[in-house]
Amino acid sequence: MVNAPRAASGMTVGVADLSELCPGWCTERIDGRLVARRLGTLSDYQLGRGCVDEVAAGSITELVVVCEAQNTLAKRMEVAETVRRGFAGSAA
Repeated sequence: MVNAPRAASGMTVGVADLSELCPGWCTERIDGRLVARRLGTLSDYQLGRGCVDEVAAGSITELVVVCEAQNTLAKRMEVAETVRRGFAGSAA
């Protein structure tokens, strides 16, 4: 439901069902913008290196690309964090 009805406050209500296009994200349209919130949690390491819990976009295509990029970044940062812990553990 991408074209959700508008509430009295001007804010759009309803969830845009883009789960197949943006796996791992909950999406909704708010004031003409598409907003996606990550369903999973990020570590402090990931958050400190550019991963975000929420993204906004002006179109579905932009939102899909940004969510995909964020998913890739989160996966890479997870690997980096594991490597860092491995090296820190071997130095002890």
